[in-house]
Formats: sequence, structure tokens, C-alpha cells
Amino acid sequence: MKRLLSLFRVKKEERPLALAILLLLVFLNGMLVWHYHDTLTLFSDDYHKMFRDGFNISGFDAWTYTVLSKWSATQYNIYRHPLLAIFMLIPYTITQIFNLLTGINCAIYMVAVMQVFFGFYAFIFLYRILREVIGVQRMDASLLTFLFYSFAYVMLTVMVPDHFNFSLCLLLFVLYVTGISMRKGRMMGIWQTIILFTLTAGISLNNGLKVFVAALFANGKKFFKPRYFLLAIIAPAALIWGFARLEYQVFAAPEAAEREHQTAIRNREFRDSLFKAYSQQYPNDDSTEIRRKVKHTVQELAYAKYLRDHNDPRRGKPIANGEFVGWTDISTDRWASIQENLFGESLQLHTDHLLDDILEGHRPMIVRYQYDANYVAEGLIAILFVIGIICGIIVGWRRDVDAGLFLCLVLSWFLMDMIIHVILGFGLNEVYIMAGHWVFVIPIAMSYLFLATHGWAKKMLQVLTGLLATSLFIYNISLIATYLYSSPPPL
Repeated sequence: MKRLLSLFRVKKEERPLALAILLLLVFLNGMLVWHYHDTLTLFSDDYHKMFRDGFNISGFDAWTYTVLSKWSATQYNIYRHPLLAIFMLIPYTITQIFNLLTGINCAIYMVAVMQVFFGFYAFIFLYRILREVIGVQRMDASLLTFLFYSFAYVMLTVMVPDHFNFSLCLLLFVLYVTGISMRKGRMMGIWQTIILFTLTAGISLNNGLKVFVAALFANGKKFFKPRYFLLAIIAPAALIWGFARLEYQVFAAPEAAEREHQTAIRNREFRDSLFKAYSQQYPNDDSTEIRRKVKHTVQELAYAKYLRDHNDPRRGKPIANGEFVGWTDISTDRWASIQENLFGESLQLHTDHLLDDILEGHRPMIVRYQYDANYVAEGLIAILFVIGIICGIIVGWRRDVDAGLFLCLVLSWFLMDMIIHVILGFGLNEVYIMAGHWVFVIPIAMSYLFLATHGWAKKMLQVLTGLLATSLFIYNISLIATYLYSSPPPL
């Protein structure tokens, strides 16, 4: 336990930059709380509707506000976030206590505290990865961390009431623990793997696979030892999926059955009203003919709804319909989405349709930047990212095998996300909101470029990174503030 707690102790070297990051996190969350205080600190009989209609920032969901206001296991998708509602029970209890003490709904304050905590330790673990695992100098680690927190959807991730900040912190924690294990030649133990997997997969199931990949890199061939593979891989994966199934049957299935029942009642009432209307309109027709007309009308309406749902320009064409594959996309232009969304909006906001929601608002899937400077900045970051990968491969081959393997681990995670988002198109229409799952690969890859440069080249790289970070920071934070304060929050 003492060893675990020591991981969360801020070291002397980290304190100056940690204080700056802490102030940034408090400022960002303070802006959000101030903006939504009057509308989202109310009590309601329908919190789902209140927060769905009242909170609007890009494609982020506000279901954590709902869960802390009135706990429910079904606000999150149970199969994608199997333990997230369970993890929220303690924050929910604390929120209810403060509700009684203050007379207002304190959910937005509780979420802000959690966001500051997880955003702060995301910084701690990223900084330690750069310093202790990869081995860059203090100045270089500070610049790369500053660059990371200047990215648009990192700023948003650490302030909005979605799950991505929790995932970001835990994924960086897994990388840090794995990197130290690789450095020291230690295996990831069974219980260590189980705990990391449960926390990570419990928040977002697809990220649990990354823990297993990390264990493979740390343990090598020992990963496949029967005892480890059975107890640390198969058993927790089966248990968390079984728990998700049980959770669905206990909480979600009854609600789904009730919704289907209510839908059937409404459909029957609609058909009855149509039958009555047609009986008055066609008094000479018998009941069989009227029922035929009703059936034809219902089929036409159902087909029109199908066309609306499947020809929505805000959604790409999925591989098939279903719980998971329905979110895939095989029709959207990949290059445009990579340029404007994946490496565009994730890093720098677009001024047109600023933070508009593609599904609930009016934002098209592809938005262009107004200024060439945005594309220059994006291109520079992409170039530094690619060169950093090349340098990492060279470093691993020539000097430091562990550092090279660690880069391969990080890139394997990145590849997994790119397969999901770019190749399969899962969530491709708003891929930027999931930046917290992968965007840390950019400063990590760039750190190998810092390792490989010296003298005047190193100073030029430091200046360029500092300028990029400063310009992105000013640009993105000014646009976020503009969005929050240019108009009153929705009622």
C-alpha cells in the first residue's frame, strides 16, 4: 500500500509545473461551473432531460451529472462502460450530502473536483513517462507536457463531464507502471494486471485490451504461462463481461422492456386513431379495406423514418445495423477526416461551428479552417510526430532496447485506436472527442526526437515546441472562453 501511495506523491522536481497545471485545471473547470451554475444546479424530476438539453459542448455527454444527481446504472452504455456507474456510487453519495447542506444540486461541483484530480494526475504520469521511462531532460519533459495540455480536446477532456478524462489518466498510469516494469526487468504480476484491467476496462471496455497488450510487452513470453494467462487475462475478461451481462439484465433489460411496452401502446393508439380517421374519410369501405389502408400508411411512415435515419449527412454509412457496428462508418472521406478532425479538431478548434455537436447541433462532419496558419501548425506537429517515431526506432535499435520497446507499446495502442476509428470508422464523425484515448502518443513520440538532437538543433526544437504550445494554448483557450461566454447557457 505504501508503494502504491508513493506513486501519487508529487516529487520536488514536478512541483513548479504541477502547480501551473493545477491552476490551469481549476481555471478551466471554474469557467465551466460558472457558465452552467444557474441552469445545472437545479433539482429535477427528469435529470436525464435536464442535462441532455442543458449541457452542450461538442459531442460530449453529461451523463455523469445525471448519475451524481440520481444514481442509475443505465445512464452509461453498460457494455461499453461496465463498471463506470458502480465507480460513481461514492461520488454520488458525497454529492447527496452536499446537496442537503447547500440546498442546490452539487453534481457539477463534484464532477469539477474529479476532473481536476484526474487531469492533474494525468499530467504527473505523462511527465514521469517522459522523464523516468524515456529519459528526456527536465526542460524537454516540461515543454512536451505543456504542448500536450495546449491541445484543444485535452483541455476539453479535463473539464467536461464525460468519462474520457478518467480513461486518459488511467491509460497514462498503465503506461507509466508498464514502462517502469520494463526498465527494471520486472513482470507485471497477476493482481497488478487484474487491478489495472478492471479499472481501465470498467470505465471503457475497449481500453481494457490495452492493459493486456501492456502486460505482453512487460512480461514477454511469460505472458503466455498457463497460470498467468488464465488468472490475469482470461478470468478477469470473462468476469467483467459476465458482470456487464448481469448488470444489463438487472438494470437495463426491465427498462428496455418497459420502453418497448410503451412504444407498443403508442403504436396501437396511433393505428386506432388512423382507423377511426379513415372510417370517417371512407364511410363506404369495409373494415378489411380500412385496415389495409392503415397498414400501408404505417409502412410508408416506417420507411420514411428509415430513410431519414440512414441518409443523415451527419452520419456515415455503417457496416451493418446493431449495438456496436451501427456506429461504424464506411463512407466518410478518411483523408479529410484525418486532416480536419483526427489531427485537426483534436489539436486546434475550428472557428466555424465552434464546439457545435454534430448529432444534436448543425455541425457538418467536415469543417475547414479559415486560416492557413492552422494547417501549418497541424503539419508541423504531424512532421515532428513522424520524425519522433523514426528517432525512437533508431534509439531502440542502437542504444536503448527498453525505450524502443516502450515506443512500440505506445504505437500499438495508437494502432488499435486507428483501426477502430479510421479503418472501421467507429465514431469517425466525431472522432476528436475520443482524443483522450490516444493523443498522448504525440508528445511521447516527440520525446524521442528530443533524445536524438543536440546543440543548436536541440535549441531550435525546444523553441519550436514552445512556440507551438504557446500559440495553441492561447488560440484554444480563447475559443473555449468565447464559446462559453458569447451566449447564455441553454434553458
